[in-house]
Amino acid sequence: MRETKQAPRLHRSIWYMGAKSRLIPGFLERVLAEELPPGGTFVDLMCGSGVVSSWCAGMYRVISNDVQGYSAVIARSLIGHSPGTRDDFLAALDAEADLGTSFDRNYKLLAGYYEEALAEEAAFLDAYEKGRADGDWADRYREYLQSAAVLFPGAKRESISGPYESAAPLLFGEEIERRRRDPGLRPACLATTYYANVYFGLRQSLQIDSLRAAIEDIDKSDPYRELKQTHYLSALLHAASVSTSGTSHFAQPRHLAKNSELEAMARRRLTDICGSLREYSAAIAQTVRETSFTEGNEVFNADYRQLLDSEGGFRFTPGRDGLFYLDPPYTADNYSRFYHVLEVITRYDYPELKRGKGGELLRGRYPVLSQRFRSDFCSPAKVEDEFRRVLKGASCCGAKLVISYSSPTGLLLKEYSGQGYAEPLERFGALCGEFYEKVEIRRRPMMHSGQGDSNIEIDELLVVCSEPYSRNRAG
Repeated sequence: MRETKQAPRLHRSIWYMGAKSRLIPGFLERVLAEELPPGGTFVDLMCGSGVVSSWCAGMYRVISNDVQGYSAVIARSLIGHSPGTRDDFLAALDAEADLGTSFDRNYKLLAGYYEEALAEEAAFLDAYEKGRADGDWADRYREYLQSAAVLFPGAKRESISGPYESAAPLLFGEEIERRRRDPGLRPACLATTYYANVYFGLRQSLQIDSLRAAIEDIDKSDPYRELKQTHYLSALLHAASVSTSGTSHFAQPRHLAKNSELEAMARRRLTDICGSLREYSAAIAQTVRETSFTEGNEVFNADYRQLLDSEGGFRFTPGRDGLFYLDPPYTADNYSRFYHVLEVITRYDYPELKRGKGGELLRGRYPVLSQRFRSDFCSPAKVEDEFRRVLKGASCCGAKLVISYSSPTGLLLKEYSGQGYAEPLERFGALCGEFYEKVEIRRRPMMHSGQGDSNIEIDELLVVCSEPYSRNRAG
C-alpha cells in the first residue's frame, strides 16, 4: 500500500442508505492505494453522503458530483476549500453571531401562530422525558398528533380546531403561494407547514425554518458568506437527518398504532435542532481542519449524464493518474423518495406535494413526481444501459473506473439472474470487459438491513476496471 499524505479523517455521515463508512477501511482504501497514486484525481460521480469524497480529499484532488442538491451541499462543505483560505474561514465561524439575530426574529414571528400548540407539545414531551407519562398519555399524545397531521395548505378550514386555530391565517389564503413566488418572505415556514408532527416535532420544525432563514440572511458583506451558508446548511441537513421522527430516512413517517412507536417518536422530538446544528458544525469544521487539501477540488450538482461530452467521455478528464468512482443505487428504490425532505430543505421552494386519487395528501408528503429525480439505475429496463454509458464515458477518457455494487441484491444482477444467467457476476464482468481489458471483482461480506426486513448477508463489491481499451487503441 502506497504512503499517503496523511491518515484521512472519516466524517460522521448523515443517516444514508449505502453510505460507505464501513467499506473504506481496509477495502476501498486498499483498492485506491493500488490504483490511484497520491495527488491523482478522484472523480466521485454520485457522492451521496459525501463520506468517500471527504476521505479522499486528504490524499487526492477530488471532483465530486450528485444530482441531489443536499448531497452537493454536504460535499461542498467538506471538500470545497482552498488551502490558502481554509484556516481564516474556520476562524470566522461563529454560529451565534452569524445566525442568532435572524433566527430569533423568524422564530418569534412563526411561534406567534403556534403558541398554544407549542405549549401543548412541550407538556407531552416534558411528561415523557421526566417519566410522568401516565396511563392515558399515549392516547392523548396520539390524538394530538393525528389532529395536527392533517394541517396543510389546501386542507379544509374546518379541520383546524383547538390549539392550531391561530395557525389558520398561515395555512389558508395565499401565504404559501406567496412564498412559492418569493421564498424570502418571512416568517419562513416550509418545514412547519409541511412536516410538523409528521417528520419532526412542532418546535423542531420552527427551529429548522428559522435556521434556514438565518442561513439565507447571512450578511452579504461577509467575505465568507457563501462558504458559511454551505457549511451551516450542511450542518442543518445532518441535524435534520438524525432528528427525524421516522426511522433513518424520510420514505414515510412512523405509524402511530403502537405505544412503542409513540415513545420512539417522543425521544427523537426531544432533540434540540439548534444544539444538533452546533454539534455538526463543529464536526464538519474539525474534518475540514484535519484534511490536507490539494488545490482544484470541484463539486457539481448535476445528473452525471449532463457531464458527458459529445464524444462519449466526460467533460472533466482526470488524466493518466485519475480514477472515476461510481456508487449508483443498488435497487429499484429511488433515493429521492427516501431523502426528499433533505432536498426540500435545501431548495426551500415550497414544492407542490403529491396527492392521492381523492385529493388527500399522502403520508410521506412527497413532492410531485415532476419535482423529484428518478434514476435509470433504478429501472430494470434501463439499468444495463446506464452502466454501459458510464463504462463508455470513463473508458473514452482513458481513466480507470471503480464501481461499488452489491451481490445478489444489485438490480442489474437480479435482472441477469432473471434472464437465465447462471453466474450474474460473470455477466457483469463481461459487460465491463467490453470497455476495459482488465476487470477484477473484489468482495466483502457484510450485513445489510432491508427496508422493514431483517438483516441479510450480502457481498459488497468493488469492480475494478483498469486498462481501458480506448487508451490501448490510441497508443
